[in-house]
Amino acid sequence: MNIDYKSIIRNAILLFVLILVQKSLVWFISLSQLNLSPDLVIIALIYIGVREGKISGAVYGFVAGLLLDVLSGSFLGLLALSYTVSAFIAGFFQTENDRFLVRFNFIIAVFAISILSNFIYFGLFFQGTPILFAKVMLLYIFPSSTYTTIISLVYTILPKKKGYDRSYLSES
Repeated sequence: MNIDYKSIIRNAILLFVLILVQKSLVWFISLSQLNLSPDLVIIALIYIGVREGKISGAVYGFVAGLLLDVLSGSFLGLLALSYTVSAFIAGFFQTENDRFLVRFNFIIAVFAISILSNFIYFGLFFQGTPILFAKVMLLYIFPSSTYTTIISLVYTILPKKKGYDRSYLSES
């Protein structure tokens, strides 16, 4: 079994930087009137899950979630659970030609997995409160997932490396 240390270091640095940005600078792009901020870490975890697979995604998701839980100081383990499950599910989108890392497919994956992540997080966070679950869906889960998906459009417009396999586009 070959271990790609370069990939591990690259992913760890990416997540560490995004966690720092998430905790300190995300307010620049937050919509404070709506109490909305994008989840930059879940975008990276979806990318890692699709690229590296289910187990790697789950491990990165757990570590990133636990680190964010420790930094935020509330509900230790809740983000770890949410990110672990979400990054694991993202691994199911893994294909030989990285089909789900390309433009529209990536956006769909981000939206679906972001809804799952927010469903787990907010569903457990508001457990036992008098807030109706439908209200949680309308005020927290869908808006947060939508805004995260909109922010993930930045990834889709970034230039890709040459030689990126898009042969599946011609298959019909």
